[in-house]
Amino acid sequence: MKFDRCVLLIVAVALGMGTAYADSPAVTMLTPAGFQRGTETDVLITGARLGDVTELLFYDSGVEVLELKPEGEGKVHAKLKIAETCEPGLHAVRLATSSGISNLRYFGVTSLPQVDEVEPNSDFATPQLLALNSTVNGTVKNEDVDYYLVELAEGQKLTVELEGLRLGTEFFDPFVAILDENRFEVARCDDAPLLQQDCVCAFVAPQAGKYTIEVRESSFGGSDRSQYRLHVGDFPRPLAIIPAGGQPGEKINATLVDASGETWQEEIQLPDTLGEFNYVASRNGKLAPSPNKLRVVELPNVSESEPDDDRATLTAVDVPVAFNGVLQENGDVDWFKFKGKKDQQLEFTVYGRRVLRSPIDSWLEIHKAAGGRLAANDDAGGPDSVQAFKIPEDGEYLVAIRDQLEEGSPTHAYRIEVAPTAVAVELAIDELQRYQSQTVEVPQGAQMAVLLRASRKNFSGDLGLHIEDAIPGIELTTPTIAANQSYIPMLIKASADAPVKACLAPLIAEPLAEGASVRGTLNQRTMLVRGQNNRDMWGHDSDRLALAVTRALPFSIKVVQPEVPIVRNGNTEYVVQATRQEGFKEPIYLRSLYNPSGLSASGSVKIEGDQLEARIPVTANSKSALGNYPITILARAKATNSNVWVASEFITLNVEDGYFAFTFAKTVAEAGASAP
Repeated sequence: MKFDRCVLLIVAVALGMGTAYADSPAVTMLTPAGFQRGTETDVLITGARLGDVTELLFYDSGVEVLELKPEGEGKVHAKLKIAETCEPGLHAVRLATSSGISNLRYFGVTSLPQVDEVEPNSDFATPQLLALNSTVNGTVKNEDVDYYLVELAEGQKLTVELEGLRLGTEFFDPFVAILDENRFEVARCDDAPLLQQDCVCAFVAPQAGKYTIEVRESSFGGSDRSQYRLHVGDFPRPLAIIPAGGQPGEKINATLVDASGETWQEEIQLPDTLGEFNYVASRNGKLAPSPNKLRVVELPNVSESEPDDDRATLTAVDVPVAFNGVLQENGDVDWFKFKGKKDQQLEFTVYGRRVLRSPIDSWLEIHKAAGGRLAANDDAGGPDSVQAFKIPEDGEYLVAIRDQLEEGSPTHAYRIEVAPTAVAVELAIDELQRYQSQTVEVPQGAQMAVLLRASRKNFSGDLGLHIEDAIPGIELTTPTIAANQSYIPMLIKASADAPVKACLAPLIAEPLAEGASVRGTLNQRTMLVRGQNNRDMWGHDSDRLALAVTRALPFSIKVVQPEVPIVRNGNTEYVVQATRQEGFKEPIYLRSLYNPSGLSASGSVKIEGDQLEARIPVTANSKSALGNYPITILARAKATNSNVWVASEFITLNVEDGYFAFTFAKTVAEAGASAP
């Protein structure tokens, strides 16, 4: 996908504006952008409001902080120890201060020795010499082209993988090419499906000689923030693994398809835990620069068996099952046969673009074994196909998969998971500031609130909430989600003596009724790179809440409990009272965390610096939802070096129907006369 420079500028500005009103510390970039495992390394963290840094929060294991020193408000020097066992690829980190938690950033980990780009290296005639099997930390500036030289023996493989957009520092659409001594391209890559918009290409040298690697932005853009990590060597780089998953604890015999076109067989041990598994390929003592993702689910594998054109000869298998295969060439269609029972409710879920990062654009069909299509789907699962299907009668059925554009290749891998419709609960937290994933900072002796949403699938019972591995002194004061609720204001308190500390804590929802077996977890998306129209280009998904206890604030607020209900077509006010420490004269900005259906509350009210009270107007329309609602007001003010948030305790707002209605009848009267 290409964007002209004007669009790139718009996107870059949009990314910069994401922190313009930030209340928490902000991390702009890490230099270098990654580290070699098994080493100790220094890193410079730049950003804003970093002077009271307390710790770094890593989403993965394998990194230890040896030293953390702030330099003013804009820089932090850290010394890190990267474990020998730290997984190659990208890792997420946040920085915590005594006043909040920063935005999320990625850094890379490599098994290869690292070198820095050395300028000038923008002339093909004078490239930077590289040793094979090394990782370069570099930057592509505007209209910059970087050249690197490697020497290959005859028949030696060269693989190049680049992390650019995936680092999430800047919108950066990289391009990589391998050139021979006459400057002819022997391999090139712009966008590799496996790597989002990043690059991977491979080449086997037909003769010994010098070969040059070219790195640039695809439209010759770039900036001081366009960081990249270039992995250069003869390491394995699978673009597809077939089958793409298996059952917990199982060893699968898999076919790996390399970027060079080479294939090999490998036995892969899957973990005991369900979910997605990062598999880092290893061959001849060398590791892939980043993992391939595999699915680990309680489904037996069935692999395609070519030729499958004669559907009558296919063997029917029982469901649940996972069908695995690859569309080997253009126009390829793969068929599978399964047994079904009348009224059996199944869900057919394709994994291709999702998780596996295959180039396939799937089209799924379900047929009667004797002929006749019963259902079809293109991309109900985002870029992949998902089809719910109720078996009409006992018998055998067919499922077919092809590429929507009838494309195919040895890397067009797929996985079709066929299982009964699942029971599931997923939690999400609304953003207070658009496009910024919500962290929760709770001041000592106070509380903070966020709006929690629960998406239910085939489950409608009451849910109990709890935070695992929370900071001492933290209390969740909204421990349940009723069966008829899809969202709740979630209030978290911190005791006055709670330690100033941050953590990444799992937020869990479980049924309150005995016998129900579903466990809901948080699924929080952090957008790191936004494209045109703010489209999510790249980001991070987490099942843990970024939670911190921050230092006590010089103010707090309280909402006066209304004495009377608000009625439909009526209005009321939230009376908000502030308590200020002596000398604290900052204005306090107020907003309601949420409004019950049919109600609206002003979001532009503030308590002036010399005042202790303000009133928020609230109106109810004619269709306002009746009932009692917990209401909390959020307050934002400047304290020390940043804006901070705090929430009020809950009040209960009672919404009722009007007690009576009246209208004035129209009448006409002459001057000096009376009228009825």
